[in-house]
Amino acid sequence: MEERFKIIIIEHEENVRQGLVSVFEHHHFDVEATDNIAVGYEKARSGDFDLVLIDARAAGLNALEICAGIRCQHPGQVIFMLTADSCNQGLMTLGADDYSSVPFAYTDLVQRAKALLRRTRLQNKTGLTETIKIGEVTIDTANASGQCPQGKIAFTQREVRLLQYLCEQRGKTVEAHELLNQIWGYPRYLNTEIRAVEIHVASLIHKIEADVENPQYIQQVGEGACRIAF
Repeated sequence: MEERFKIIIIEHEENVRQGLVSVFEHHHFDVEATDNIAVGYEKARSGDFDLVLIDARAAGLNALEICAGIRCQHPGQVIFMLTADSCNQGLMTLGADDYSSVPFAYTDLVQRAKALLRRTRLQNKTGLTETIKIGEVTIDTANASGQCPQGKIAFTQREVRLLQYLCEQRGKTVEAHELLNQIWGYPRYLNTEIRAVEIHVASLIHKIEADVENPQYIQQVGEGACRIAF
């Protein structure tokens, strides 16, 4: 029997919202949808959903505050964001698990969502227990938190999984599509944007490196590829 996932969609454009509802229901998701940001936010914070899908383009929507509010209640909540922002730097602080540019292919979005949720469930079963030390930063993977001389650092669970995998491949250059497969669970045949990798790696650099312009430990190599050395 196929797994069923529960999703809430916060989408201000009626035609897009209806399209998303139709395609996710067709693929056996249990769907709730709203164009009301406040209502959607309160529902998302309940923890009743496997996936929260947010259109960050909506007027009056502060994606950073919404992601932070949801993560505060449920650190492991899977968040997928639709955005017209082509600047990865602008998306880096939002804290979503993945991002899709608008316009997008509905069926591709569903396949990515399914793969992401399945990988997340698998990862949650294994858990994280180790401590990672990089330079002056010590990361407690179980609690997705870090400590440095300047104070505490909050990580997302996706960032911790990514960091752990890079540490396992220490010294090697890891391609973006390998990371999408291993951390996000996306099959290699999916035509998936690599920006989620770029955004998460950039976020790790800003949280761990003393000099983000000249990173010592986490290095971006080419388009989406990276390596870690310490």
